Amino acid sequence: MFDVKALLTLILLVIPSWATAQYSRKYVELTIKADSLFMLGEYKAASHEFGEALQMTEFVQPQHRYNGACAAAMANDPETAFSRLYTKLYQEKDWYSDNIANDEDLISLHGDSRWQILLDSLSTRKHRIEANFDKPLRRRLQIIMKTDQEVRIAFLAAHNRQPHDSIAEAEALHEMQRVDKINQEQICKILDSKGLVGRDKVGNAVGTFWAVIQHSDVNTQKKYLPLFHEAAKKGDISKEGVAMMEDRINMFEGKPQRYGSQIEEDERGNPRLYQLLDESKVDEWRSEMGMEPLKDYLRKMKIYR
Repeated sequence: MFDVKALLTLILLVIPSWATAQYSRKYVELTIKADSLFMLGEYKAASHEFGEALQMTEFVQPQHRYNGACAAAMANDPETAFSRLYTKLYQEKDWYSDNIANDEDLISLHGDSRWQILLDSLSTRKHRIEANFDKPLRRRLQIIMKTDQEVRIAFLAAHNRQPHDSIAEAEALHEMQRVDKINQEQICKILDSKGLVGRDKVGNAVGTFWAVIQHSDVNTQKKYLPLFHEAAKKGDISKEGVAMMEDRINMFEGKPQRYGSQIEEDERGNPRLYQLLDESKVDEWRSEMGMEPLKDYLRKMKIYR
């Protein structure tokens, strides 16, 4: 399925990393435009923009190869779609997908012999990578993550409904809080008994730990922050995620944020950047955590100062 997480940033608090050690504003502009065109159903144009971005090989982010393949498939361009999928297969040695066979964006490719070859390759890779996984724990984390995201999507839908329905929004908020409490209890039990189980045992489901704790109260975040620091050093959790958690803790405690990831509302209800610890150093600190320059982040969030 085409990756739309970037459209839900404020609610999901899962911000995809646009940054690389060598950040490119042009690459970001191309991929944002491609994403927007895809959501509008302009698949041929979206595929073209992805193609322009994917030529900038030193900046390519993994999700854009897949999204570019989806755009090409929806534009009835199987040659380009398979080229991008097979490039992803060969360039990303640990990539596989549990959902690709059911992705409606790629249905037009199913009748091509290259499709089954791709599925077989991904299946072989999956069995190799998951050979030593703690499969019950991985599945448990996947279910928790699914519920975490579903209630946020439902809240966002209620919040944006026109005409506004305050009762529906309140009900969605209550359900989100209820699910969060259950999820946090489960995740804290795992963290207290097993620690932060890494990618070698649960694969990408390791991200569930961050997502759930990021939505918890400040004391819970502070308790587990050292675990996330260690996980980031091992590559299990992104440095950007740890930076966001640190900023969030500081915001909750009324302290300035270091990395500039947190947004608040002004007196008129408009979004603005929460106060910074040191604006002269913020981009240096952000770069150390794999984050793009602050001005580009704010532009993406449509915040102008």
